[in-house]
Amino acid sequence: MTEQDVMKRLAEANPVPDGEFDGSSSRAQFLLRSVLARPRPRRRVVRWALVPAGLAAAVAAGVVVVTVDRPAPPPPVPTAATPQTILSAAAEQAVRAAPKGEFVHVTGTVGRVVHRTSAGGYDLIRVDQVQSMHPANGQPGEGWLTIGETGSSVRPLTAADAAAYRRDGSPGPAEVDAGSRTLYPNLTGDHSFAGDVATLPDDPAQAGAAMLAAAPGVPDPTGWLFREGTKLLDTFTEVIGGAGQAKVYRMLGGLAGVRTLDTATDPLGRPATGLAYTGPAARYGTVEWQIFLGPGTGQIMFSQAVVRQPGPANAGLRPGAVQFSTAVTSVTWSDKP
Repeated sequence: MTEQDVMKRLAEANPVPDGEFDGSSSRAQFLLRSVLARPRPRRRVVRWALVPAGLAAAVAAGVVVVTVDRPAPPPPVPTAATPQTILSAAAEQAVRAAPKGEFVHVTGTVGRVVHRTSAGGYDLIRVDQVQSMHPANGQPGEGWLTIGETGSSVRPLTAADAAAYRRDGSPGPAEVDAGSRTLYPNLTGDHSFAGDVATLPDDPAQAGAAMLAAAPGVPDPTGWLFREGTKLLDTFTEVIGGAGQAKVYRMLGGLAGVRTLDTATDPLGRPATGLAYTGPAARYGTVEWQIFLGPGTGQIMFSQAVVRQPGPANAGLRPGAVQFSTAVTSVTWSDKP
């Protein structure tokens, strides 16, 4: 505060008019010295640091924002696949799949247990090579299927079977009667579906009912639909196109009792999704029918009938033995038959 400031304040506060006050008097000089001699209050010095504009605005507004690093949320737990979701996805794949050629060439094997009555009776596993050619996507035209023409083999099922097999002279495939050579032996004795898939309703339940109408009186309707549906989807023959396959996949997805298998591979060790249904098989006891779908295609690459409880026709087998199986080993598209 300067002397001029002091004099102004004194003048403003002095009730004596300017004309009546002599600033040069001894009284005025005394008052001036008294005011100037008073201790001045110390000023508070505030130092400002540079802060981000956003933070400065928050502080000015009386708000402090604190950012806390939080751990990333855990990844979502994948939903367990069900037969319905698996078969629904296979149906969509069948509809979207475009033929890669005019014809399809397929190779693989079919294996089955053959019982021999000689040498006290024993069981063999006969494996036949399979080859087929058919028009792609269920198109009309001629195709062919061979079983065993390019090679077959036999081997005993157990150590006891091996001993009886040697006593019997170790017969080869040509000497072992394989019965009717077919991809899917009829273990139940039921009639096969011989209708036209194209005429089946789109609704899965109605499609199943329409198929059953052609085979009245089957003892296990669900098991029959599962077996006949998988035969219609057979990769070796592919008798129906994508739209028809989708109908069958959805029909299978609506069946009660079908379950997923706790494995990520087929019996050959290839990546696959397994589905199964267990039911009665007449003289063959209780059988678990298994299919394995290839990844990204929905094609049945492996199927097998696993004995869970033997019956009169396979009394010598132990639970867990494979009564028969089919394996697709290659699928090739070509524009030539």
